[in-house]
Amino acid sequence: MKNDYLRDAGIKTLGTRIRRLFERLNSNVTEVYRRELDFEQRWFALGMLLNEHGPMNSRDATKMLGQSHVAMVQVVRAMEKAGLLERKTDTNDARSKILHLTPTGAEKLEQVSAISRVVDQAAEALLMEAAPDFLKQLDALDDALDRLSFAERIETAFTDGDKNP
Repeated sequence: MKNDYLRDAGIKTLGTRIRRLFERLNSNVTEVYRRELDFEQRWFALGMLLNEHGPMNSRDATKMLGQSHVAMVQVVRAMEKAGLLERKTDTNDARSKILHLTPTGAEKLEQVSAISRVVDQAAEALLMEAAPDFLKQLDALDDALDRLSFAERIETAFTDGDKNP
């Protein structure tokens, strides 16, 4: 086994290891989407949401995707600039904008979906090889954080007297 400081450090580097795993997975998929379709992977979730659920306001999309408002604004602006999405004034509330895929955006999502199926097969093979219960464990982590945020857990650890840095 190679020398891996992050592995050796254990729980202390959990966040860094999760980011590293994400980057190892994400960078390859990002490269494929860019090379094959001139599409950014970070657009995928919003594009699929709008493709499957139809037009919606950004507040609802942000909530459904569990993203920050800032991240959603960045994705919406980038997709608008690429001609994949447009914002229209909500007929029920002039202060609100409804996100719509453009015809180009809908067509691009069809192309992305074809590549996504191949990516999904590779991801499924990886999980079956290395971590068959990973998605269940990921759901359990999400559920636990919904019950009590990580910030609240840190505060609890401090108040319980576990203040040793």
